[in-house]
Amino acid sequence: MPTTDTQFDHSELLYSLISRQSLLAINRVQYIAYAAAFACKNEAVLQHIKQQVGEINPLQLQDIKHAVMRMAMTNNYYMAINTLHLSNIKQSNALELTPLHDLDVVDETAYYYACIAACMVNQGYSCLHGHVELLRSLDESDDAINAALRLTASIIAMAQANFINQQDLD
Repeated sequence: MPTTDTQFDHSELLYSLISRQSLLAINRVQYIAYAAAFACKNEAVLQHIKQQVGEINPLQLQDIKHAVMRMAMTNNYYMAINTLHLSNIKQSNALELTPLHDLDVVDETAYYYACIAACMVNQGYSCLHGHVELLRSLDESDDAINAALRLTASIIAMAQANFINQQDLD
C-alpha cells in the first residue's frame, strides 16, 4: 500500500501492516503501538491506537510507561554524551536508573519492543541499537524487529499527518 498524506491513509497503512504481519504477537504489537503513540505525544493517535490494537491492562500500561519515560531520558542523554565525547564520564547507568529486574516488567521482550518504538520517535539511535541487540539475545528475528520498525514508522507518520491536518495556514 503506497504511503499518502492524510491521517486516514496512514491509519489504513498501520492496519495493513498489522494484518499482514505474523511475526509479532498481539501483545507485542500493543506495546509497540502504545509506546510509539505515547512518545509522539499525540492524543488523537493514541485514541486511534486504542481502537486499532485494543485496550491494554494496567500491568502492560506500566511496562509501556516505564519504557517510554526511560527512553525520553536515556535517548537524549546518550545521544548528547556520545556526540560530545566528554572525558572520564562513566556511561554505564550514568543516569542511575532503577535496574530493569526491579521494575517488575511483565513481558521483557515486549518491553524491549516498546523501547525501540520510543527510541525511533525520539531519534535515540545509540539506544535503539542496544535494544535491538537485546531483542536478538532473546531470540527475536530480524524480520520481527523489522516489523516493529515498520509499525512504529507508520505511527510516526500518522502523528505527523494529524499535526499537519490540524494546521490552518490559509
